[in-house]
Amino acid sequence: MTREEFTQIYRSIRPEHAYRERNGVGIYTIPAFSAYPEIDHGFSARTGGVSEGDFASLNLSFTRPEQRENVMENYRIFCAAADIPLESMVMDAYEHGTTVLCVSRHDARRGYDRPALPPCDGLVTDDPEITLITGHADCMAFYFYDPKKHAIGLCHAGWRGALNRIGTEVVRTMTKACGSDPKDIVCGVGPSICPKCFEVGDDVAELFVTAFPQCELLGENAKGKATVDLWQVATAQFLESGVEPSHIHLMGVCTFEDGRLYSHRRDKGRTGGMAAYLRLKKMPENV
Repeated sequence: MTREEFTQIYRSIRPEHAYRERNGVGIYTIPAFSAYPEIDHGFSARTGGVSEGDFASLNLSFTRPEQRENVMENYRIFCAAADIPLESMVMDAYEHGTTVLCVSRHDARRGYDRPALPPCDGLVTDDPEITLITGHADCMAFYFYDPKKHAIGLCHAGWRGALNRIGTEVVRTMTKACGSDPKDIVCGVGPSICPKCFEVGDDVAELFVTAFPQCELLGENAKGKATVDLWQVATAQFLESGVEPSHIHLMGVCTFEDGRLYSHRRDKGRTGGMAAYLRLKKMPENV
């Protein structure tokens, strides 16, 4: 794909999101995903929980220096607001890599009251008995749904994972494990640091330029520092994987700019974590 062809596709994507609150808990969603009644998805805001100080108030990360019981109480609050069965959750064990695991009901509660999964940044399933969970605080969440095979994927895409095409790896895993055709897969990108806020060093900028030559992804901020458009990086790897342009959806919400969200960069590491979730609903017997 030429740079001109890619740029035309990328510019045709109109970022869109919805936001709702229930009992003080905020949840961001992708309207195109919400159009499928057989799945449920979302991305948590930082509001409505019991955490205090830098972690106020719905911290959903166990890696922060906070009491585990507070985080578990936040998950109980979050699950009630999002209508997620608490016992169905399975969490990634991210390492900013590209490992994607297939999980099932046998993995329910891994990372919560059962031992964590092996290191992984992506999860794939066709089991409606579990809810996929990934953690975030600037890094992208990639959502995947195949409506024909009724399979889903969710991943944590930090800049290293995005650079090394974790999105491609999720599509590959869905193809291999669930029989998905990439042309049937619908993809989405949740709230994350936006193109103008993701400042990088020249060495990192060069890595992205080399890895994604079809993208015009470099910019410059007011300080004269290089910036990288990670949303272009996401789009490029979805297209490379065979996903149809019309199946790519961006929320367009910046974690650095939106005060309802935690941001590792904005808050200089003293912040909580948010959760992306995706689950299948049981299909009627005659579907």
